[in-house]
Amino acid sequence: MSMFRVDSRIRIFWDLLIFICILYASVESPLRVVLSYEQGLTVNGLYIVVDLLYFGDILFNIFSPEYVKGEWIYVRRETIVKYFKTWFIFDFVAAFPFEIAAQRIFGIDFSLHPFLFLLLGITRIVKVVRIPGILHRLNLAFKPAPGVLRLVLLGFWITIVAHWCAIGWLYMDDLDSLRTGWDEYVKAFYWTVTTLATVGYGDIVPVNTNQRIYATLVMMLGAGVYATVIGNIASILGNLDLVRAAQIKRMSQVDSFLRARNLPFGIRRKIRDYYMYIMERGWGENERELLSDLPVSLQRDVKIHLHRGLLEKVPFLQGAEPALVTNLVFSLKHHIFLPGDIIFHKGDIGHNLYILSEGTVEILALNEHDVIATLTEGQFFGELALVTEEPRSATVRSVSICEIYTLSKEDFFHALNLYPRFRDAMTVNLKKRRKKNQPLKTKKEEKKTKGKKYSKSRI
Repeated sequence: MSMFRVDSRIRIFWDLLIFICILYASVESPLRVVLSYEQGLTVNGLYIVVDLLYFGDILFNIFSPEYVKGEWIYVRRETIVKYFKTWFIFDFVAAFPFEIAAQRIFGIDFSLHPFLFLLLGITRIVKVVRIPGILHRLNLAFKPAPGVLRLVLLGFWITIVAHWCAIGWLYMDDLDSLRTGWDEYVKAFYWTVTTLATVGYGDIVPVNTNQRIYATLVMMLGAGVYATVIGNIASILGNLDLVRAAQIKRMSQVDSFLRARNLPFGIRRKIRDYYMYIMERGWGENERELLSDLPVSLQRDVKIHLHRGLLEKVPFLQGAEPALVTNLVFSLKHHIFLPGDIIFHKGDIGHNLYILSEGTVEILALNEHDVIATLTEGQFFGELALVTEEPRSATVRSVSICEIYTLSKEDFFHALNLYPRFRDAMTVNLKKRRKKNQPLKTKKEEKKTKGKKYSKSRI
């Protein structure tokens, strides 16, 4: 385990800092070759800071401590050898101050060779090859929407390539460097963008052989850039929400099936409502399928976090051993009911406990018209089906789209066999509760009996 792992604040801050340095060097280093502006203390000071940070990045990659077999190791031969075989040469060329070395070691007077000074300073842009790796680590740390990393990387390369081509156009021009300013650079950048985008208005044209050759090369590059941009943007937009794209494709297939089978409008509308609901929720498959790719330990943590609170609200599970509740969590099954669906009818043989995660259901009277009670999120019903053979004493109907978790009798008794002490205590408590249960009554009957409370445990 590395101390500077991709999601640590130190690594994130360092990657952002190096990214800014690379961006600055990639823009300013070539620009000083053609643009006439004073490179005073501020610009030179910034380059000193960039060089120091580049050297710091080399040390960062070599001496990043790793926690191996219970101890911190600051220098690992395998890590150093791998780094020297891959990225070291690029990092070293970008960080080494060739201007100072040429002046101090070879005694070159840059006042007589100003172009050489500019050329040696441009080596800092070699670090640009590290951009994809930096953005990849930032993508793992921040976890943006799919495709955002590719979009940022594409935008970076398009901007940098356009900037470099604009500088090349200025260099091919016959303008005196003393007369080359920001206006000339803006014109060159404008020409580069129109050429790379294959627009080419024709208001800026090459006037000599060198410029025509350069313009031809840029147009050839522009054809590749145009195809790359269109292909990548189409791919990025198509991959921004893969789940939704898959759901829309499935919905199209379902619509074709419904039209071919000539199903009634009511059924077709319910099917569409179901798919619209799961699309709005952001998931297209059931919970078991979504979690199936995770390791068992992580599945357990997720399910306990999501559902343990639901089970602990069931009266005869209150006070149960945490291990029993954890065991039951894995037996919960997820279901979705649409508005107006009958969850079960009066007289049905019960096999499941129902826990309402989201939505609203109604408990209906014997005539299946009057509403006895309304249950909302976090409530449960049908719990006696787990421990008795009594048929359902009322009909339950969903009012809105409901997400309900069910616990079957078989899974419940299998878990109880592992905890006989709680099973015996629960049996005693259940007998006491059954003696207190009263027959179900409609609201009109409740008024006649002085408003006795309804007990949903009979459902």
